Amino acid sequence: MPRPLRSIELFLALGAASTSIGVLQAGAATAPTGTHQAVSAHLVAQHGGHGGPSAAPAASEGGEGGEGGEGSQEIASSDTAYLAVLGQMRGHLIVAGELMREGNFVQAEKHIGHPVEELYGSLEPELERRRVKPFKEQLTVLLELIQASPGSPDTRKAYQSAVAAIDAAMLGVPEVVRRDPAITAAVVREIVKVAASEYDASIADGAIVETIEYQDSRGFVLYAGELLKASLGPGTRPEASALLVPIQKRLTALAKAWPSLKPPARPVMDAKTVTILASQL
Repeated sequence: MPRPLRSIELFLALGAASTSIGVLQAGAATAPTGTHQAVSAHLVAQHGGHGGPSAAPAASEGGEGGEGGEGSQEIASSDTAYLAVLGQMRGHLIVAGELMREGNFVQAEKHIGHPVEELYGSLEPELERRRVKPFKEQLTVLLELIQASPGSPDTRKAYQSAVAAIDAAMLGVPEVVRRDPAITAAVVREIVKVAASEYDASIADGAIVETIEYQDSRGFVLYAGELLKASLGPGTRPEASALLVPIQKRLTALAKAWPSLKPPARPVMDAKTVTILASQL
């Protein structure tokens, strides 16, 4: 696995993205390519434990080697990377919520475990730097309850608390930055690129054999769709619509690869096509 980029390297690669919206917008036509590649490399490295060519084989239900991977000790001090990791957490919980509603608590537990066990550690330095209230306790309580009392009202309340805590952590990025359409586009692209990697890891010999990886990628794409929808509400500026609507349309086409929570026996879309479409957002 390639050495994950360290914080300072990512900050330099991202240029002014985390400090000057004006510079980001002015350079949007040329800067994003290198920016997305740098952040994507870091985020995919975080997910390297799930599977893929360099990972050890996992059980068919998705034995996890650790999403933190080699990059678990630090996260770039960039708004895009920070929001993308939080977005991954939300994607995990979206799928967990679907599974809980179906009564599939065994698989739900796996997805609930990912944010606290494999992603949270990389965010801790950033939470302190951004003066964000730690939320590991909410994630841990949810994980313990899904293990001990999966169908109880307390577990459902803990689920909502964990979702709210992740959303609150996003306030560590100034509102003017979070609402910037260029930042939204960048975050969506990074989350979906990780989704494409997870989808690829779920397939072997033309069949979906890793259910958890398939569901992970589904959750990431669903969250990316929610983020775009929220950014394209009433009152959206024309320039924001011009940037985000085409991405939303391409994401809708890509989302057809995940027709249901339970993976189809054969992929609806091959991994190469998913990767290509993800790169075109």
